[in-house]
Amino acid sequence: MAPRLRPQAGNIGGVRVQQLAIVELAAALVLVGLSIHHPVALSVTAVLAAVLIVFALGRRRKVPLPEWITTVRAMKRRGKDGGSAAAATQGVDPAFAPVVECDAALRTYEYLDAEQRAVGFVGDGTFLTALVQVDARDEPLRPQRGSNMLPLDVLHTALDVEDIHLESVQYVQYTQPAPAPHLPEQAVAARSYAPLQAQSQTPALQLTWIALKLDPELCAEAIEARGGGLDGAKRSLLRAADQLVSRLTAHGLRARVLAEREVVAAIGTAVCVSPRAANGAMGRDGRAARRTQETTRAWRCDDRWHTTYWIGRWPQLGAGGAPLAAVTQLLTSTAAMASTFALTASHGGGRAPAISGYVRLSARSDNELVAVRAELERRSGSSKIGLVRLDREQLPGLLATLPLGGTR
Repeated sequence: MAPRLRPQAGNIGGVRVQQLAIVELAAALVLVGLSIHHPVALSVTAVLAAVLIVFALGRRRKVPLPEWITTVRAMKRRGKDGGSAAAATQGVDPAFAPVVECDAALRTYEYLDAEQRAVGFVGDGTFLTALVQVDARDEPLRPQRGSNMLPLDVLHTALDVEDIHLESVQYVQYTQPAPAPHLPEQAVAARSYAPLQAQSQTPALQLTWIALKLDPELCAEAIEARGGGLDGAKRSLLRAADQLVSRLTAHGLRARVLAEREVVAAIGTAVCVSPRAANGAMGRDGRAARRTQETTRAWRCDDRWHTTYWIGRWPQLGAGGAPLAAVTQLLTSTAAMASTFALTASHGGGRAPAISGYVRLSARSDNELVAVRAELERRSGSSKIGLVRLDREQLPGLLATLPLGGTR
């Protein structure tokens, strides 16, 4: 299928409504100057119009100036708000605390269904998300590449289940390479594993989650029919998650809905939380110390550095095009400590299928991150995949790659 892209931060194509409005304002100024019939007035309005045109159509590092200014202000605002972020993590699981520093409203919940099955959820009061972990079926150690590809239509069909209409369904794949990138090339393990890895490209660790995100306003009747309130939302979302598990099982995959502690563990894994740093994340006054920091091109958690890209141009996917598994493998097979690929399916205009995608690289140092960024950009350029590094938007980019259901 040819995906219809959702507009996201970092999109550098076309003229936006905001830019068009500024151009129209500049034209109006010129018309006002002409109507006054005075050379000085015409000169002043022409200069002002020229400044507005430059502001509207000018770019800084390939980003429109209005958007660049907006992202700079937003990043400064997040930096100011970050001073109180650590206080929100009091009593929060160390694996989940870095995410709470990014969005203080995020909380996890647990629900027991009629069969006393514990189901976990995550949300911020405006949405609720359930996680389904997907595992490959039992087969030999090195299955054929692409044999466990998840069909894109599974994500889109999961958006609507009976009277339940989800905001989005997000596919997240977390990958660690093999052999471990920190091993020296002459290490025995690296030399022994290299020939096998050259043939199979099998990662050391690969985890897949599907996050189903419910906006209560999209299916208020379904929630009310199931008891209303938070419990009604949980029952509705669980119904959609169970339906997805059944469809995945029919495709030969193993899938299950995660409990609350497993949801926390999945999000902590996707963040690449350092257990050693998490255990010592207390200040001298006994309060939780801040563990995260956003810079222009990276986001840091503990001793791990991350950079997120938005996928602005896709190859043809599905029948007649590149399989999703091939695109995912290309973007996650760098020498980074870990790579996270996130694909969010939703309804676009006229309820047409729409997707948005992100990839995040994680490294042990800033220098290592710079090296793997260059490698990823070379790979994507040779495969006609357009990546846009989310400068000054690394924190929102991080949230977009976590199994939270996709950002708004």
